[in-house]
Amino acid sequence: MSFSITPKEKLALSLLATIAIACIIFTLSPAMPEDILVFILSFPFAQIGLALRALSLAGRVGNAIAIVLYIAVCLLPMIPAILIRDKKPEDVLLPILSIVLLYIMHHMINPGSTPMAVGGAHLEQAILGGIAYALILAYCVMRAIRLFTTASDLGRYINIIFHLLNVLFVFTVFGLAFSQMLAAFEGLRAGNLGNEHLLGTTYLFIALRHIVNALPHMLSIWVVFAAQRLLAALGINQYSDDTLAAAKAMAKICRNALMATVLSSAGFQILQLLLVNRLRDISSNVSFPISSILFVLGALLLTRFISENKQLKEENDQFV
Repeated sequence: MSFSITPKEKLALSLLATIAIACIIFTLSPAMPEDILVFILSFPFAQIGLALRALSLAGRVGNAIAIVLYIAVCLLPMIPAILIRDKKPEDVLLPILSIVLLYIMHHMINPGSTPMAVGGAHLEQAILGGIAYALILAYCVMRAIRLFTTASDLGRYINIIFHLLNVLFVFTVFGLAFSQMLAAFEGLRAGNLGNEHLLGTTYLFIALRHIVNALPHMLSIWVVFAAQRLLAALGINQYSDDTLAAAKAMAKICRNALMATVLSSAGFQILQLLLVNRLRDISSNVSFPISSILFVLGALLLTRFISENKQLKEENDQFV
């Protein structure tokens, strides 16, 4: 079985690279918020609220338009609720979301007006946005569960999940992890004013630490591509030699990914210990990506199951 990059994989890699570049550009942008998670949770609700507030303060006509737009935005979830003919229990979340949006968007238009005793309007907006996203996620998950339990073309939907996983991995590495590294650089600089000439090694170790933390997510992308190849082979013939070759290739990738993850973490700790006297910022631990490790372990066990299942079938065929 050939493992050269296919046109579909080239396209997927190009899209992932584009997302990675976009994350880096956004992170390096002067307009980037200090806390990217707060920004993500409040987007686009806070921005819409800001625009509606500006429109409302523009005069009577602007205020009337703002009210109409405010109601229209909040009622958007009602459109699919009305259009869906075969109503399901989870569809009740759509009108609930509209009602919740009336409250959320009101406070987005008037930031700081909530009774929450939290640290500022931005954090309040993030909490409110998180409520909206929680309802949206609940609806999507419940819909997905229903779809996956009734759909006939499961391979297609599994591939969609794989693509979403890769997007998540790329965003984690080039969005969240990259912004955290820049924040660590800034914190180091701010805490050592006047000693910037002594920080070279520490800057290098901060970068290395974040690379080690990001490595499992990058390796998981590799595992996902192998899983997609295995899924394609299973769709043709689950007992074929191509399927077995894909399973063995994926098992090898999983083993290499796991070893690289644990060895890089241990190696970083040892190297940090050896150069501890030259560092101005010491990390007591490297983030241990339990979710990524469990994902790869699960994939490894799946390949073992497929390989043993094929071997069992061959033995049964010989017996018969």
